[in-house]
Amino acid sequence: MLSSAKLVLRNARRQPRRTILAVLTLAGASFVYALLVSIPASIDGIVKEHSATLRVLVYNRTARWSGVPARYCGRIRQMPGVVACVGVISWPASYRDPTDRIGAIATDSDVGQAFPDYRFPAAAGEAFAADRRGALVGTGLMKKYGWKLGQRVTLVGDAGYLKLPLDIVGEIPAETYPNILLFRRDYLTQARKAIGKPENDRVRLLVVRADRTSRIPQLIAEIDRTFHNSDFETRTITEGGAIAATISSVGDLRVIVYSLSVIVMVTVLLIVSNSAAMMVRDRLKECALLRSLGFTRLHVAILMDAECALLGTIGGLAGAGLALYLFDGGSSLGAVLGGEAGRLAVSLKTALEALGVAIAVGTLSAILPTIGALRAAPAIALRQPV
Repeated sequence: MLSSAKLVLRNARRQPRRTILAVLTLAGASFVYALLVSIPASIDGIVKEHSATLRVLVYNRTARWSGVPARYCGRIRQMPGVVACVGVISWPASYRDPTDRIGAIATDSDVGQAFPDYRFPAAAGEAFAADRRGALVGTGLMKKYGWKLGQRVTLVGDAGYLKLPLDIVGEIPAETYPNILLFRRDYLTQARKAIGKPENDRVRLLVVRADRTSRIPQLIAEIDRTFHNSDFETRTITEGGAIAATISSVGDLRVIVYSLSVIVMVTVLLIVSNSAAMMVRDRLKECALLRSLGFTRLHVAILMDAECALLGTIGGLAGAGLALYLFDGGSSLGAVLGGEAGRLAVSLKTALEALGVAIAVGTLSAILPTIGALRAAPAIALRQPV
């Protein structure tokens, strides 16, 4: 057994360029596989997490992106079981240059009551309420740009006509919101008014937080009933339901992801099979010699497959390990969800699955070339030019 292992290791080093390319191919495939397979599980976790926030979202019933009046919050706060109600405006902006895109969100000063899961300190919430230019920033953005508490940053709107200087008064430590930036909605309204833009009370949506789960169905019905037949009728849904609806709008995500995973691994299997065929061709006379010395077909096949399985193991460890290292803590899924909430996380279980797939692909790639090589009689194989 030990001698066979030494033979496999020695053979793997005979063609270093081919070995390195095969390992890199398998590493890249296992890295992509780990990320793709993690997407459905990560999104399921996000939906589950947001379903427990006790928040409901109030949209415009006829045209979701037309918005609803922020003044609706005054009546909603008087409803039984309502803890908080804030208006939200998405303000696409950039920092330093147009490529530094930031999805800034303008909201009300009491945002902490509606979003306790943001977990920013009470002092930060008080500073945000007291400073019209105050901003609360996620840890991801703070690290990305090297921002510090108390620093003033200037954001530029997508149209380029509005520049807003903001003072960072607090950091949002919640891992689910690493790239979020909150600032005051009244500050945005006044800045727009100062450059001649018409004053508009409408916001993209209202975020309402209930005091307990059992109150949510009643609250949803009451909000929609209250504003029925108004100029801006509402459609109220839970936060988890809103995220699930956004995901479903891009189709059956699981089918898409797993289909891409299969395509990636089949492609890699074909590429590595070509390398395995070249390897077996180089070993053709050696296989014939081993069989003439008394080695069985099974023993020779195991030696050939073990070499490719070794490459799959090394490549899988590199690719899956890199995916686990980079995404163990999570990375923003804002582009998928249409916001800044949510993250993609690769679990140890997924990384091990990617490693297993890489080993399987490496092993399978050598089966057909090995079968072809073992069909030839040793005497013929020894005379056959390579």
